[in-house]
Amino acid sequence: MIIMGVLSVRIDKELEEKLDFLMKKRQVVDKSAYVRQLLNKSIASELVDYVCNEIKLGKMSTWKGAETVNMSLRAMMKELAARNIMTYDEIALNEDLEFVKRD
Repeated sequence: MIIMGVLSVRIDKELEEKLDFLMKKRQVVDKSAYVRQLLNKSIASELVDYVCNEIKLGKMSTWKGAETVNMSLRAMMKELAARNIMTYDEIALNEDLEFVKRD
């Protein structure tokens, strides 16, 4: 059994009309389930935005960001590239060059 919290939200008329329109066009019957689905998508998107910004600012590693949003490292790197966020800097390059020179 899944235990769910309760969240009461008031929405304005315009948002309610948009929701009703989408529900009608998509033939959705369960309004609560549909709103949960929309909320889940929105939160996931907001979380990716947040993590990408933290990575850009150097406050979070790409690996930790991928883990936070439950995404593979490759997918996170692709997301960062799409946003033109560089994760490989001069320091990382120098570290890699030093490692190669050791052999």
